[in-house]
This record gives sequence, C-alpha cells and structure tokens, in this order.
Amino acid sequence: MKKFTILLLLLLIPVLVSAQHAKKSVVQKMRVAVNDPVNVVKTKINPFKTMADGNYVVVDTMSNGYGPASGNLNPLAFDPYSGVLCFVHRGYAGYAAGSGQLWYNISTDYGVTWSRVAGGVNTSNPQITGRYPSMAISNAAKGPIDQTIAFFSWPELIGGAFGGIGYGADQPAGAGTEAAFLDQGTPNLYSSASPSWASDKSADMFWVGSYGQSPYGIDVWTTPDFGTINKYSPPQWSDSALGSSGDVELGGESWQGVQYFGVMSGFSSFTNPNPITLPGYSKSTDNGATWSNFKVCDWRQIPKLANYDVLLLSGAGYLQGDMHVDKNSHPHLVVTICDTTVNSTTYSKVAIVDLFETATGWDATVIADDIDTSSTAAWQNGSGMGLGQMGTCDYLAFDTTRNIMAAQYINTGKSGYADVYLKYKKLGDTAWSAAMNLTNSDSTDNSQTQFAPFLRTVVNGNSVQCTAFSMYGYQAGVESPTVNPAAAAIAYVGAETFTVSLTGVNDKIDVNSFALSQNYPNPFNPSTMVNYSLPQKSNVSLKVYDILGREVASLVNATQEAGNHSVSFNASKLASGLYIYTLKAGNNVSSKKMMLLK
Repeated sequence: MKKFTILLLLLLIPVLVSAQHAKKSVVQKMRVAVNDPVNVVKTKINPFKTMADGNYVVVDTMSNGYGPASGNLNPLAFDPYSGVLCFVHRGYAGYAAGSGQLWYNISTDYGVTWSRVAGGVNTSNPQITGRYPSMAISNAAKGPIDQTIAFFSWPELIGGAFGGIGYGADQPAGAGTEAAFLDQGTPNLYSSASPSWASDKSADMFWVGSYGQSPYGIDVWTTPDFGTINKYSPPQWSDSALGSSGDVELGGESWQGVQYFGVMSGFSSFTNPNPITLPGYSKSTDNGATWSNFKVCDWRQIPKLANYDVLLLSGAGYLQGDMHVDKNSHPHLVVTICDTTVNSTTYSKVAIVDLFETATGWDATVIADDIDTSSTAAWQNGSGMGLGQMGTCDYLAFDTTRNIMAAQYINTGKSGYADVYLKYKKLGDTAWSAAMNLTNSDSTDNSQTQFAPFLRTVVNGNSVQCTAFSMYGYQAGVESPTVNPAAAAIAYVGAETFTVSLTGVNDKIDVNSFALSQNYPNPFNPSTMVNYSLPQKSNVSLKVYDILGREVASLVNATQEAGNHSVSFNASKLASGLYIYTLKAGNNVSSKKMMLLK
C-alpha cells in the first residue's frame, strides 16, 4: 500500500505542477461547459423543428434570427488540429441577460453533440448589446484543445445604433472564462460586420471593423494574447482608396504567416471606363502593421465571364462573398455575378464563381450557373431566416494543405424553397463536383446559412475523406417557409462528408509526424475523445492502463492509413482515478495521462 501511495503521488505531481503554473493568458481558471445545449423542452418548441433537416443537429436556442443573418460573418469555426468546433450567437432569454449578450457552444466530437460554454462571451462588458458575432480559433502550436484560444469580434450598439466593436476570448476553447473588451468607435463609428481570423504561423489574432458612414474605411486589430492589443488604420484601406461607396468585407485569411483581407468596393484607384463594385484583396507580411494596396479582380476581363456585368445584390440590397488562399499563395474570391442589369425585383442569369489569382493574372471556375432567377427565388424573397440580407450565401472552405476546396451556397430546391448545396474539387481541377443538397427540405426555407472555413480530413490510402461543417437557423417551432425574424430561433449545424481521390503528384498529405493528443474533456465522466496522427500506414495499438500497469481497455488494434484519427473512450465501467493511455504505431510510442472523475 505504501508503494502504491508513492506511485500515485509521483504520477499526480506533474499534473498538479502544471495546473499551478500560471502563464500569461486571458483565462484565470477553468469552468465546465454546460451540457444543456438547447431550451427546446423548457420553451415547449414544436418537435417538428427540433428535428433538423438533412444531417444537421440542434445546437442551441438563439435570441432571434438576426444574429447569423449576414454573409460577411464567420460565427462557425472549426480547428482541424484539435478537432474543436464552435458556434457563437446571441443568447436566448432562458439563459441570457439580454438579446445582445453573446454565448457560444462547443463540440469535441465533430458536431455530433454540443454544449453551451458557461459564462457568456460578453457578460463582463456592461454594454451587452452585441450583434452579428464572428469568431475564430487560434492554435499556433497545432496541438490539442488546451493549446487553443477561441476568440470573438462583433459590432456593438452605442446609444442604440451601430458604432462600437466588441472583442474577447476564451482560453482554451470551452474553458468558460471569457474576457471581453469594447472599442467605443471613436472617432469612427463602425458598421454591422467584424470578421475575425487567426494566423497559421504565430499566436497572432485579427479582426476588423469598417466605418459605417462617410468617410469610409477599415480598421484592423491584432493581438497575440489579449494582453497587448494593437489597432491600425491602413491608408490603403481608407476612404480615398476604397471610394465613397464604402466596402463589403469578404473576410480575412492567413497562409504561411502572411495575412490577406478581401473586400468588394468601388476602389478609387481602379481605372475603368465603366467603374463598378469589384472584389479585391490586400495583404500584410508584418502581422497586420502595414498592408499593400488592394489588388482588384475585374472578372469581365476573364473571357468565360465576359458577359456577366455586375455583382449580385440580395433582395435587401446587400453584397456577400468569401475569400480563401490556396497552397500557391493565390487568393480565391467567391462572389455571385449577373449577366445583365439587376434591380430589386428582376434578376437575369446568375452564376456563383471562384475568382483566383494565378502567376500571370486572374482566372475563374464556375461553381454554379443554374441559380433560380425567378422573381420569387428563395435567395431573394426574404421569407426565410436569411431576411433578404444574405443573397446566395456563397462560402468557401479549404483543407489544411490548401489543396482541397468546398463551396456552399443556396438555391431553390424541389419544394420551391431554399436548400443548402455543397460542391467540392481539388485545386487545379477545372470542374466542381455534382451538387450535394444538404438540407433537402420540403417546407422550410433554408436561406440563413454559414460555413466553417476549414475542412476536417482523414487520409485513407489514395483518397481523403473530407468533412465540411455547415449551419442554418430557423424560427423555433415553425415549419412553414415564412418566419418571424424577431422570434426565438434554433441554430442547426451539420457535418457533411465527401471523398476526394489523391491521384496527382501535388496531392500532399498534411500529416508529417506521429502525434498523440491529450484526451478531451479531461477530467471526464464517463466519455472522452482521443485524437492522434500517423505519418504513414501502420499497425496501430491504442490501449488504456490503470496506474498499476494493468490493461483496462483496448481502443484500437488494427492497421490504419496515414492521417488524423479519433476514437471515443467510454469508462462507465471503471472506477474514478488516474489512467494512462498508450499509442503504438510502427516504432513510435507515446503515452499520456487521463483522469476519470465520477
């Protein structure tokens, strides 16, 4: 018994020392996520709408339908290294202090189950009048969840109108110790979008705010730790550069330590006989301190798109698009264009296109040109939760190698109402896959959607299984296509899987090391997830031992392909205590501790 006690103390010392070692962080202590993702039962919501369309599941109840109803946000975030999936939204009266209080939910099993994170994002901000929140997950070490920071940005009402920018963070994701801050919008009053993104090479995090009135322009905030926050007003992003018509954000992106930011604007510096609103991007090589002039894409100069005249406005007069950067450091600007003059009621031929830079200029692929152009088209009639603000909801996502891409958009489905569609391809392919209908609903108008910017990938021999994460919102308890946007709404998130073949010499597998991640959650009761990576095909053994070295569970005993893998461990039959899990693959061995607390 004396030897057993000494052994237990020796095993616990590293855990206790680590827990007491305070590092500079926005977090002071851990709190547990609330395993109460929705108020469906409490509010007696119609069971029909708690049954999601397609492969979607219920995430949480939102204050109303407005929160995610802008295509220039990124409220749904996925970190492909830790496997963490999060969604930020305006809170519902059942758990929030007001409709402007922001909360977020977390999933550590790729969207199967969700928990609302305790505390709320901006409860420490006395304003609590947040709107249209965005978020991203920073993971500079590309490690497990304890290496992550979930961070947020949003427009804040000042005196009842848009004007401020709120921002905050939770470290690690799911800790429930959120810290929030507020820029009062002085001297510039900001508008209703503040997209955010994280560096892929450092701990730096970024978000922006565009001025809501003339003179127009864009500010950018950067921080590595929320201890020091830098704010810049690049002259290349000023009113004189963007033009008096202002700008619409396409979002930010980091690749190889370079930051990219895309907008749609009139661009005063762009000369053309018939100037129109065009997409373009600016980049920074010093973590946001300075930025280049915008590089503008005039798609009308691309022969295959020469007949398309203007960007598509939604029924409410909003522009929307997305931006990503491929493995060749070439930006991709996804927008929706029309081939004739467009007004509030008449739309001609419409196409969703991927405009991308090459070594010699700009090129494009057509994602979809079969968009319903009737006057009652689902993307413009405003009857659904899109509120007429979101247009065709065109988004883009990449895998971590920036070689596989997926595009999401909405179009009229078989019932005459909006459905969510997805297509995919490899970089360099000239054609996209056949359209996948993700919602396939008969009576709901899925016109309020979002899309996580990164894909989950698992390599299986000469193919990659990819998972895209999608969101839509709908009024609680309603199954008709007409909804009340001011009423409580349900957020749904779906995981859609597709397979891409690896056939070319440039098809790189993004796993180059053997790694065993810390289980999550930890401590746990009774289930936890274990993630690991294999650099090559191997005979794999993953076993769990008690502190006396006795095997208590065999989680994996098989040959597995190179790639990222996950396994769930249910310890309901085991006693509380410390356990060791060991991964063996070829000549590689790694062990970590886990704590079961019942």
